[in-house]
Amino acid sequence: MSKEIRQMIDKVKNFNQFINENYGDFNSIFKTIKTYIDFTLNSDVQINEYVPNTHIAERFKEVLQACEKENMYPEIYHNITVGGYNSVGDKSKFDYIDGFYYNKEKMKISFIDYINDYFNLERLKNNGVEEIHNTYQKLRDKKDIIRNNLMLIDTRIPHEYNMKHKQNNDLKSDKIRIVNKRKK
Repeated sequence: MSKEIRQMIDKVKNFNQFINENYGDFNSIFKTIKTYIDFTLNSDVQINEYVPNTHIAERFKEVLQACEKENMYPEIYHNITVGGYNSVGDKSKFDYIDGFYYNKEKMKISFIDYINDYFNLERLKNNGVEEIHNTYQKLRDKKDIIRNNLMLIDTRIPHEYNMKHKQNNDLKSDKIRIVNKRKK
C-alpha cells in the first residue's frame, strides 16, 4: 500500500477526534436561517426578478451547511495551515516541513462569526421580502466574506471533512428540501 493511501486511511480513522458535539449556538443559527429559507419558498412574490426563489433558498442552505460543518469541526475551520510553497523570501515567517514552506500563522474560515450581520429575524419580521432580497444581494457581492469563505472551503478544508457529509447526506441541514411552495 502506498504511503499516500496509508496517510489518507489514518486521517479517516482519526476523523472523530475533531468532531465538536456542542450544538448549543448552532440550533439558534439553524432556526434563523431555516426561517429565511421557509419565508423565501413560501413567498407569494418572486423576490428577485432575475432569480427564482428556489435559487435564493439554495444559497441560504449553502450558508447553513457551512455553519453546521464549522460548528462540528471548529479545530479544522479555525486552524488552517496555508502554504506548500517550494521557495519563499523571508523564511522566518514560514515552517519548513517535508520539503515545503508553510505559513506560521494559521488561517481561520468562519461563518458563525458573521452570521448575525446577514440573518436577523427582527429584520425579516419587519421587512420580509426586502430583507430576503438584501441578504441575497449581500451574499452575491464579490467582496463578501461569507461568499468568499464558501469558495475557500473547497481549497482549504481537508477534502474528507466535506466529502463525508456530501456522500452520507447526514447533516441536519441536509433534511431541508428546496421546493417552491408558492402558488402561481
